Amino acid sequence: MRRFLLYAVGGIIVISTIGGIIRNASSSNDSNANPSASPVLEEVIESAAETNDDGVQQIEPEQEDESFEELVAEEAREVEKVEPSPSPEPTALEEPTKTEPSSDNTLLVQLNALTVTEESAISPYDRGEFPHWDDEDGDGMNTRVEVLSEEKIENAGWYSRWDGIWYQGEGGLSAPSFDIDHIVALSEAWDSGASEWNAYDRDIFADYRLNLVAVSSSSNRSKGGRDAGEWLPPDPLGKCFLAIRVIQVKSNWELSIDQGEYDVLRDLLTDCGSEIPQVPDLETVTPIPSPNTSMPTPQNSYGSQYYITANGVDIDQYDSNRNGDINCGELPASARPVIVINLDNDPYRLDQDSDGTGCE
Repeated sequence: MRRFLLYAVGGIIVISTIGGIIRNASSSNDSNANPSASPVLEEVIESAAETNDDGVQQIEPEQEDESFEELVAEEAREVEKVEPSPSPEPTALEEPTKTEPSSDNTLLVQLNALTVTEESAISPYDRGEFPHWDDEDGDGMNTRVEVLSEEKIENAGWYSRWDGIWYQGEGGLSAPSFDIDHIVALSEAWDSGASEWNAYDRDIFADYRLNLVAVSSSSNRSKGGRDAGEWLPPDPLGKCFLAIRVIQVKSNWELSIDQGEYDVLRDLLTDCGSEIPQVPDLETVTPIPSPNTSMPTPQNSYGSQYYITANGVDIDQYDSNRNGDINCGELPASARPVIVINLDNDPYRLDQDSDGTGCE
């Protein structure tokens, strides 16, 4: 556009100049027949000689202006040069370190999930609230005998985890010097929440396999109803076994735990890990004296009203764990079979086929 205007203005000036000269020439006298061209005319002629074929004066154009596209591109380049100040990035908050529980501390997770509180019960403990040693599967073996059967090691006998004693027993599944211990004692369970259970749950808990272990009668008496904060087995492997089982049982049954027990169990887990200790290899079998069966005793106890043993010994003499119940596994071979005096009265459930003879 600018170039066009320059060309137009130049053309107008040339045309005006020529017109003026012609008018001046027309008004001059012919006396100057051979006049020389005036300086002005010469200048115009020279100027006209510099016009193009279209009559437009050739004016040296200035450097061409940039096209519209070039201007836009230039503006864009200028904008790009002015880089906006980067917005300050928000300070990233450090996420708290999360420790994923591994297989080795699953027990610790279970322990920490237990309710830590003082022991309490809605009523005094009564062992009769926990019927136990049932024959749940009807195979003629109550819970005590089944535990003895599962834990007996061939050609060795039983290993007491609490005191590290091996016991060969009296033959078969007869182990009168071994008790089946409730790892979480029934009285401890009662004070940790079982007092609020119904009768069915207490019955199931009393025979809950994970909470049962065959141990020497002496170690069971030593433990009694105390929890892990009050008593630990003298055997190092027994400590770990007890810690693991207590956590598992209390977690599965949602029983509470007191602070002293929690502290002891947590410390034990640091050293024990989560694996149940294996029974050590048999080195020597430590003999455990069995009840004295050499001399018959008068049969005047509760059990003697219902049974007559083969060796004539009062059947209640074989109640090694003093739980008021006798099973065939507690009787030595010399005391079997047992005569059931009255078929309608078999309180120890020894005569499974009701033929009048038990523990055949």
